[in-house]
Amino acid sequence: MYLKTERDPEGGWYDRYVQLVDSEGRTIEQLGKHPTLDELREIERKHSVRINLWQQGLVCYECGNQINKRFSSTLEGHLLCWDCATSKEPYEQGDLTVNTDPTKSVLSESKLHEKSLCDYVINVATGCKHGCRFCYVPSTPAIKNRDRMLEKQAEVENPQEDWGSYLLYRDDLPERTHNGLKETDFSDWKVTKRGRGAVMLSSGTDCYQDRRAAQITRGCVHELVDADIPVRILTRSPNVTRDIDLFKKSDGLVTVGMSIPSFDTSLVKALEPQAPPPQARWEALDEMFRAGIPRFVSFSPTYPTMDRDQIRETLSWFEAIDPEVVFHEPMNPRGKNFEMCLEATREAGYEHVAKDLERIQRNDQWAEYAVEHIELVQELANDFRNVTVHSWPDRKLVNSSHGDTKRKLKNMRKQVSPESFASQGRF
Repeated sequence: MYLKTERDPEGGWYDRYVQLVDSEGRTIEQLGKHPTLDELREIERKHSVRINLWQQGLVCYECGNQINKRFSSTLEGHLLCWDCATSKEPYEQGDLTVNTDPTKSVLSESKLHEKSLCDYVINVATGCKHGCRFCYVPSTPAIKNRDRMLEKQAEVENPQEDWGSYLLYRDDLPERTHNGLKETDFSDWKVTKRGRGAVMLSSGTDCYQDRRAAQITRGCVHELVDADIPVRILTRSPNVTRDIDLFKKSDGLVTVGMSIPSFDTSLVKALEPQAPPPQARWEALDEMFRAGIPRFVSFSPTYPTMDRDQIRETLSWFEAIDPEVVFHEPMNPRGKNFEMCLEATREAGYEHVAKDLERIQRNDQWAEYAVEHIELVQELANDFRNVTVHSWPDRKLVNSSHGDTKRKLKNMRKQVSPESFASQGRF
């Protein structure tokens, strides 16, 4: 299927009727004049196709130039050429400042193979509306080194403190992924033992946080699967279930995971203020289970207040959706984001949590808690038939440990997760 445009003889150059037609030229959908990006992406989803929007006869809503290369859209979804899109002032959408992300890169090599996650990442946006207080992303070079861009595109004064209040979309990412993969020499593709050549969406934002991000994500996943590349999706959003049809057709190339640190809804809300509740995330994984989609859980970060019974109960919920693996990581008290966790728990009335967080700011107390949680989660997982834990001990934790503990932690860092999702791909 492809788009066909016809000029309105009574209108100007930019007045074009748009149709979706099949390979024999038969009309499948009448889209009228100036279909929005939302309408075009939903047409793709409805008919389970990918439509490359470049050089399709579509025109910019503002200047009338044809969309031949990069593009974005207005708040209402009207297509904009790159010149018009990048000259736009940021606009407000509720409590969120929104604009276009000028990032040039598509795929980025990643060190997340150290956690047995992937060798490459694709981020569908810069920023994230969830605003998780413990999020490490604002402290990474991907954000810290782009402060001028963020100030210009989203009026961001402090990328860390403002995290959760800005979001810059990469609307044309599916098209750029398509072109990039066509030009890729896969003999040079990075394939490590633990990353397995997989691409993860997303390491720096939630790829299903809203409809617009989800549409970008679907297009990218479609292109990756068509290229026979294994894909890992990590999200906190139940929106991921909208693409079960695509995941089913991927022949096991896609694995879908949810971050669920706890089922204490109010505490999770305090630390992840805009993210969906943990029960809704579990229900999305349950849908994946019933649909036969490979799935995993990111049990991360576990809070220092969680005791044996709470961890056991959480693992029992995970067992019910039969994940291929449960990734686990304790909380790490580093950087400004940890101070924001302290502040958030106090504001929410969780003084006992705040005291425990303060306690683990001492290196010796953090190391004791982190090792205890890693060993406890590993131990309790043995009580469940369908729970296999893959731990993520921090390098600093390994270096501060001794004897048998250090050897165990070093071995955990070398292990490969037990998933099979990548076995069907080209690598």
